[in-house]
Amino acid sequence: MAQQEASELLNALAPALQAAAKNVLRHAFGPDGMPWGTRFAELEDLAVQVGQQLSREVLHTALQTQAPTERPPDLRACPACAGPLQPRPPEERDIQTRPGAVTWDEPVTYCPRCRRAFFPSIQEPRP
Repeated sequence: MAQQEASELLNALAPALQAAAKNVLRHAFGPDGMPWGTRFAELEDLAVQVGQQLSREVLHTALQTQAPTERPPDLRACPACAGPLQPRPPEERDIQTRPGAVTWDEPVTYCPRCRRAFFPSIQEPRP
C-alpha cells in the first residue's frame, strides 16, 4: 500500500479509532476516567500495549478472514507439473510481526501427482 493510500485510510478510520480509544479508556479506568495523579508514563505504556494488541488483532482477523476464501487462479495448479491441487486441512502457523506473534490457520493444498504440499506464504519457483 502506498504511503498516500495508507494516510487516506487512516484518515477514514479516525472516527472508529477515536471511539475505540474512548472505549479502551472506559474499560481500563471506569466511567470516571483516569484517576487523578496517574503518571503519564503509565498511560503511555498502556497506550503502546493496546496499540500492539490492536495491531495483532487486525492482522489475525485479516488472515483468518482471507484463509478460507477461494485461491486465485494462479495458485490452483501445481507449480511443478501444472496439475490440479487438492485442498487439505489448514495448518496452524505462527508469524512473527512487528507488533508480535500472530497465529493463523494457513490453507494447504496437495498435488497428488508430485506428492507435495503447498502453502501460499511459501514461494515456490515456477517451471
